[in-house]
Amino acid sequence: MIQAGMEHIQLDSTEWSHIVERLGGTEALARSAREHGAFIRARGVRSAQDVLRLAMLYGPGGHSLRSVAALAAAADLADISDVAVLDRLKAAADWLEHLCKEQLARLAEKIGVTITQRPIRIVDGSRIEGPGDRVWRLHLCYDAGRAHIIDAVVTTTKEGERLDRLAVTPGEIRLGDRGFPQPNGIRNTLDAGADVLVRLTWNSLQLTANGKPIDWLKVFKQAGRQVIDMPVQVHKAHSKFDPIDMRLVIIKKPSAAAVKARAKARRASQKNQRRTDPRTLAGADYVILLTSLKREEFPAALIGTLYRLRWQVELAIKRLKSILHIDGLSAKDPHLARAWLYAHLLLALLLDHISAGVGAIPPFATGWSLRLALARDNSSRGSVARRHLAAA
Repeated sequence: MIQAGMEHIQLDSTEWSHIVERLGGTEALARSAREHGAFIRARGVRSAQDVLRLAMLYGPGGHSLRSVAALAAAADLADISDVAVLDRLKAAADWLEHLCKEQLARLAEKIGVTITQRPIRIVDGSRIEGPGDRVWRLHLCYDAGRAHIIDAVVTTTKEGERLDRLAVTPGEIRLGDRGFPQPNGIRNTLDAGADVLVRLTWNSLQLTANGKPIDWLKVFKQAGRQVIDMPVQVHKAHSKFDPIDMRLVIIKKPSAAAVKARAKARRASQKNQRRTDPRTLAGADYVILLTSLKREEFPAALIGTLYRLRWQVELAIKRLKSILHIDGLSAKDPHLARAWLYAHLLLALLLDHISAGVGAIPPFATGWSLRLALARDNSSRGSVARRHLAAA
């Protein structure tokens, strides 16, 4: 089988034919490789699927270009130099990206537009540093109910995190952390027919309540006595922007988490040699959430439960880094780096599909965690939401 996260990927794998079929078959691979310039003529490599093997050896296999050439020769896979491997992989970057998009498109066709229950989609990004000062950003969209990466793209860091960076499905609930509350991204996600749940800091967005700026110290004091659930309007500073009506939900953290957050805020102020804003210290005691979900279906307690599902995408990124070592990028050439990154992502998508086929095991058993979390909410107001989420 393909050994992900190990020192090599076996070339004599009995599973390779299944992988090829999962990617559309030999003819489809050859056709798409020609279309994307990854395999035009043999010259030491016999087929498109052999180019794919070279990419897997170099990317998730963790081998140097010289080692890939030596292994390929020993296995009678290809008779090329390390420089030729370099050229082949640079030319394969667009093709590998295309194969990833094909896998994601098949999954979207299967569970995206045909689904009637509300899917819970979590977006996140992660920096991947290469040699020198070259830095890439991996953007992921993760379906919590099905434990799948359903959309992904690799960009430079010039393209920041946005809620609408990856495709939005009408009816979904899109979750994001404190890097995602931006007025345009929120509006575009809502206009696409989804609902939004993002985490804030007190100064993330320009918010008003009843037409007035929020008095954060007053609100935090009230949140110490009870959960805050209030209507607010989202504005965009220094721009013509129709306000967006949303809900602000503020939930008190456990005492240990609050102490840790306050200490972190003080350290940040000391590092920047400035006085800690009292609103930052007060806000460290709370989880501040902004959502478009209706209170009648999603009471505040259920909003908190939903946001806690965000750990699923963090685990997906951790698996990519700790198991597949996608953060071990050593390529300096941008095209070679893209080939390396997309080979890792392609393998991650294949492993997601395989794990779903053999049955969910932790940390993939998200459906059970959803049902357990929802079972704890006995509020009658949450009954509609529980029906949606339990089905998801």
